[in-house]
Amino acid sequence: MNILFVHSNFPAQFKHLFSSLCKEKNLSIKFLCQSKEWNSNELNLDKIVTYNISREVAGDLCHPNLKRFEKAILVAQASLRAAIKLNQQGFKPDLIVGHSGYGATLYLKELWPKAKFLGYFEWFYKSSGSDVGFGSNQQMTPDQACRIHTYNAPILMDLSICDRAITPTKWQAKQFPDKWKSSFDIIFDGIDTQLFRPRIEDPPEKGLKIPGIELAKDVPLVTYTTRGFEPYRGWPQVAEGLSLLMQRNPQVHILLVGSDEVAYGSKRADGMSWRHWAFQNFFFDPKRIHFSPPLQYCDYIKVLQYSWVHVYWTIPFILSWGLMESLSTGCSVVASNTAPVQEIIKPGKEAILVDFFDPDGMAGRIDELLQNKEHRIYLSNNARNKILNSEYDLKNTLENQLQVINDILRKS
Repeated sequence: MNILFVHSNFPAQFKHLFSSLCKEKNLSIKFLCQSKEWNSNELNLDKIVTYNISREVAGDLCHPNLKRFEKAILVAQASLRAAIKLNQQGFKPDLIVGHSGYGATLYLKELWPKAKFLGYFEWFYKSSGSDVGFGSNQQMTPDQACRIHTYNAPILMDLSICDRAITPTKWQAKQFPDKWKSSFDIIFDGIDTQLFRPRIEDPPEKGLKIPGIELAKDVPLVTYTTRGFEPYRGWPQVAEGLSLLMQRNPQVHILLVGSDEVAYGSKRADGMSWRHWAFQNFFFDPKRIHFSPPLQYCDYIKVLQYSWVHVYWTIPFILSWGLMESLSTGCSVVASNTAPVQEIIKPGKEAILVDFFDPDGMAGRIDELLQNKEHRIYLSNNARNKILNSEYDLKNTLENQLQVINDILRKS
């Protein structure tokens, strides 16, 4: 039995499923991707097959509404060329497990029409009601709305040919048209609760030690971790709230972990990174503000384990693994009161929720938690149990994913 994973990056959302299936002796597994993720130290690297697009989008020659679609076609062609080489080498998948949206899966069924296709669908673009225009009073122009609607072209192409479809949360499934909502298997990617777990008590002299940063264990530490400092993950609001917190609480230290790159949305027109913009516009005590670039898992987990209060902010968009990882680690979390977060958290039980556009409220609730150890412990225990005793724990999500795969293959 042959299974082909397809994603722009290795291993991304397929990390656990790919690793699990690679252990099966009766399966031949390949992973087709454009690049490896920076923190990937996976085994089974011999199973990776890479592709590269032949050119970038043709600038002014391409209709503005079609630039993203043209990029998807270029990716689809590159993916297909790599797949043809695999086919020539004798690898013919019985099942394709592919991430939809970037284009890599679009043409593979043309090469392997008998292969089953399990599509992983993260998002469906809408011109209102979710991420686009969130918090803005500006009216969207018809041209903008049409361009956003066109983003769905490769996603709809994949939906038309997939045999089963997975999406990670109910909120994300709700973004799709009604005719498809009931078709999705809602299965989160899975949190390794043995890896992301509370810190075992250490000697009094110990504390947080990661590259470039050392903090004593008794330092009141507030953490914010993100893939990129950007508005989609609430960085402008978080920056203002943390600045207010520093002025309110002269003992607090803040640790920021992330990249100055923009993963979602647009970069600043002036070329400045969003992190540097925040440091120019808000007060931060340089002796109590700490910054780390993205960390390997061993150090990232330490950050969560030593955090007194962890901040998670997002507009109505794809839910980050970071929230679930912080809950599993037993962090005391203050998060944005937005739809994807509301699906996971009961306010006041597993975390404190604050209005997205209320930096002062954020600062106040964080400070209250810093002063109240019993409340932090209460939230920490509930947060940990939320992940342990739910469909988000890896042992449950992996079982559900494998069940879907078995169902598809039985019908082959």
